[in-house]
Amino acid sequence: MGKHGRIGCGCLIFILIVCIVIAGVFIHPLSLKMIGKQFRYEDKIVQADIIFVPRFIEDKGGELYAESFREYWAGNGKTIFVEEDKMFGVSLTDLIQKMAKARGIGENVLKGLETDGEEVLKAAKTKERFAGMGYKKVIVVVPEYASRRFHLLYGSPQGDAKTTYMIKPVAVTFFNMDRWWKESISRLIVTRELYNIGFYYFARFKYGESKQ
Repeated sequence: MGKHGRIGCGCLIFILIVCIVIAGVFIHPLSLKMIGKQFRYEDKIVQADIIFVPRFIEDKGGELYAESFREYWAGNGKTIFVEEDKMFGVSLTDLIQKMAKARGIGENVLKGLETDGEEVLKAAKTKERFAGMGYKKVIVVVPEYASRRFHLLYGSPQGDAKTTYMIKPVAVTFFNMDRWWKESISRLIVTRELYNIGFYYFARFKYGESKQ
């Protein structure tokens, strides 16, 4: 199948998911639960060079960073990269380094990664940077509701990627996968994920597969 054919199939799948979610208002809760599960993706985790934690502003309790520390202590990565951001003018990396230090992790283990641009191009640039640093295997720690999207962003459609990315989904307290339609924050997150996945396919059509 050609590039445009694959993109077309992806768009059709996205449209189908949107229709299912809209119809979900009238569907049995078990079916709604199954719809939520479609956002979840998980790779088998093996020992990697680094652990990468993208920024999620809804992760106010630092649950993703705590999970990255567990992966580090399990021996699954030698270095932890966190996506840099500013919180009230303070470097997010500095704050996470304090969390890491309190858990006995050395300052040289945790590093910040400056990123910019819209999501698809940002992911492409991040992959280029990690490949340029010589990393062969990377664990990406994300909330379970975003794991399917990050599989799309960091997977390799061409099958010839220099770096292998393993998606580690995390069950977080601020999202209820089993009852997402009952809670306003969880509903908002699902709606946003639908938008982001749709934008991913639009960006692939706009920029082409070479940017993935």
